[in-house]
Amino acid sequence: MTPHPRDAVERSDPVRLICLATIVSTHGLVRLAERYLPEFLSALGYGPIVVGLLVSLGLGTAVAASELSSADLGGDATPALESTTVAVLAALLAAVGLLAWAGAPTLDTLLGTPLTALGWLVVGIVLLQAWHVRGPTRRLWPTDTRAGPLPSSAADDAHARSDRTVLVPDKRTHVVLGALGIVAAAVFATTAVASADSIRGGFALVAATGAAVAIVGAVALGTVGVLPSLFGDPSEREERTGVTSIDVDPSLGVVRRAVSRLPDRRRWAVIGDALVRVAIAGTVPFLVLLVVDYRAIGLSIGGLSLAPAAVFGLFVLAEAAGAIAGAVASPTLASRVDRRLLLAVGLAGLSLLPMALVAAPASAAAVAALFGLLGFRTVIEPLRPTVGASARAAPVPGPRLPDEIRTAVRVAVVPAPLLGGILYAINPLVAFTVATTVGLLGVRELGRAFSFGRDA
Repeated sequence: MTPHPRDAVERSDPVRLICLATIVSTHGLVRLAERYLPEFLSALGYGPIVVGLLVSLGLGTAVAASELSSADLGGDATPALESTTVAVLAALLAAVGLLAWAGAPTLDTLLGTPLTALGWLVVGIVLLQAWHVRGPTRRLWPTDTRAGPLPSSAADDAHARSDRTVLVPDKRTHVVLGALGIVAAAVFATTAVASADSIRGGFALVAATGAAVAIVGAVALGTVGVLPSLFGDPSEREERTGVTSIDVDPSLGVVRRAVSRLPDRRRWAVIGDALVRVAIAGTVPFLVLLVVDYRAIGLSIGGLSLAPAAVFGLFVLAEAAGAIAGAVASPTLASRVDRRLLLAVGLAGLSLLPMALVAAPASAAAVAALFGLLGFRTVIEPLRPTVGASARAAPVPGPRLPDEIRTAVRVAVVPAPLLGGILYAINPLVAFTVATTVGLLGVRELGRAFSFGRDA
């Protein structure tokens, strides 16, 4: 089929290109600001428990907002124009949230408000959840625990009942776009932090730049007026996913009944993967503290010396590169390697990463390689049981997971950063050891599911 000339013109429209570039850049700058926030909090005099509390607050706000948003959608597909309006509003709220972060130490003086620096950081965290939940790039980073998994399609359920073997649909283009946004942001953040007198100045520059880019993106997106031409029509995605009604009751009794109805091997697989997600969510917020304060890993390149805070940006860049590589390699590996083995090895490696980061030599190259492996987890993302994939090609086949269970997994992740912060306050080694133990317990549960399948 020959492309229509109008389509080519629309794709090359400068406003659309500006819109695409700015919202992807905003995505990267939001992610980097969140990664650097714990070190910024440390510079303001707050400890890891406060860090964990704020991250858990953000995760909880995102889960609540996402559930309310889903309930409002009901069975009606969101019109494209309405989706664009919501995305513009999310971008503007993200801009205000980043500005609150950038000016947290001084906004009280300027505005005469009763909020402390911590209060402004909380305001920023709450506002930024709109970007995660309904922002225009919320599906660019599929390993994020905030936005929730993409529902599987009704066609997947049909494939699960057929004799054909199909690959789980991948999202390589979206992952690569999201990772490229983080790559660009990581380079900028490294430069900003290296050139600033302190982490406070560098963080403020990153957050303020992110706010400015978000405003430009919101204006461009509003000018374009139609979101589907950039990231695909959300209403079409919902139609393809077969979601006709969203009425989730995540209460404990309902979740317990939903879990009890799952086959044993499916239940063990979901529990195992959920434990790994909890372990990683409890350690990722503290990676910057580990690199900057506990390990103090610097880097010298010729006559240029980078402080640990600047080097952390390069580590996040390595993670983004690993995410791209994992997304690109996922379909090939899934077709050539036993999917059970690929998932088990991937989750085991992911579970061992926290201890590896503590035990690795104080070498920037070694730690960067570990961050790259952390990003490479996108290679197993389509196979993970908690994503809800239901194609026959999945390691543990079956119908789509009930919405109650998928919501329960996301809720279970919420307190992980707070618990991680409490353990990190005791000793970083304790926090990362516990995370590794919890992750390996999850791998053991996954192994039970696979062993049961072989015995059946």
